[in-house]
Amino acid sequence: MILVLKPGTQGPELAEVLRELEKRGIQGHVLPGGTKPLVHLVSGPTRRARKLLKLEQVEALVPTSGPRVRLSGRRFYPYHFTNLAALCLVLTGVLVLLAGNFPPGLGDAIDPQHAPESLSYPWYVRAPLSFVALFPHSWAWLGWMCLYALGLAALLMPVLDRPGEKAASNWPRIVGTLVLLGWLYLTFGGAVR
Repeated sequence: MILVLKPGTQGPELAEVLRELEKRGIQGHVLPGGTKPLVHLVSGPTRRARKLLKLEQVEALVPTSGPRVRLSGRRFYPYHFTNLAALCLVLTGVLVLLAGNFPPGLGDAIDPQHAPESLSYPWYVRAPLSFVALFPHSWAWLGWMCLYALGLAALLMPVLDRPGEKAASNWPRIVGTLVLLGWLYLTFGGAVR
């Protein structure tokens, strides 16, 4: 929990608040900076700190965990972003490991005189090319614009994921799942081979 003190609270008034915390068996650290002094309650029975709201210097008491987090949910950044970044790092490591141990064309005879008749696209290029191939040739630019818009939406996800209600926070998961399923279909079963 964090105690928010009234602006201008300094010296003896701040010391009085810290003494009241010690009387209740709570340890707190004063957080520097800002217009309002803040006291971070580090340890002890922090529920007893609610009685400090009666003090003249105390403006508010802000919980940093527990019911507030359960009520509002965790924000995309930094909580989900950190988890997804760690997952992407692990998946990238697995792909690099597999690419190093299983290179394409392993065991094929090499003919330096003749190039292969057709080169297949790498797996990671198939999905965008398959998506663009769904559009008529004259409308291919629209397919690329859709892909760019999808990438922009992924970059703006921390801004878009600010739901006011619990039900409103499900749409990024649903859209992300549909995009992932479409991407996998276009990669492994799409139009471009």
